[in-house]
Amino acid sequence: MKFNILSIFVLLLMLASACGRGNNNGADFPENFTQRGDTARVAYVMRNATPDSVARFICRGALGEYGKGYVDTLATATAYAYEHYQSQDLDQFSLAYDAFIENLPLAEKMKIYTLAGTEDPQGLGFQLGLEYMQSIREKNMTADQVEKELKAFKAACKDNREMYKRFLVGFKTVLKADNGKDMPKEIYDRFIRYE
Repeated sequence: MKFNILSIFVLLLMLASACGRGNNNGADFPENFTQRGDTARVAYVMRNATPDSVARFICRGALGEYGKGYVDTLATATAYAYEHYQSQDLDQFSLAYDAFIENLPLAEKMKIYTLAGTEDPQGLGFQLGLEYMQSIREKNMTADQVEKELKAFKAACKDNREMYKRFLVGFKTVLKADNGKDMPKEIYDRFIRYE
């Protein structure tokens, strides 16, 4: 009897894990979901998920994490959510949206700012450079981790070398201003003359 109950339990676990696998990173979207427009897709997710989940869906969809056709225009998808949420839901969405972007690696943060179209393209690199030290502190990054992220960012800027140059100007400005404060000496020494 114990063998049969154990076998049934294992079989149920296997079935449950198999049912959880899908093509949408675990998301359960209707069959025609990608044929809908951005506002219809966001409206569907808003009806079926919490505001913080909607914020992550919009950002991940815009970055292409689910594949093609989930969020075509970040500004449209985001504006729809901001227009249709109210009070606590709006606060929850806004906080989750900002936190998601803030925690992105540098190259993806640049991509999402560019997709949003809300930042001045000329000043975006400089702004990212000025903000980067805060990310280093919050994530408690080592010099090796920073260098790895900078290399990925430089590769992402291959078609826009000016973006990378402006980033370095902003980053070095903060390095000079924060030298001798709460910044690790290794970070300053390695990146003050970084190219």
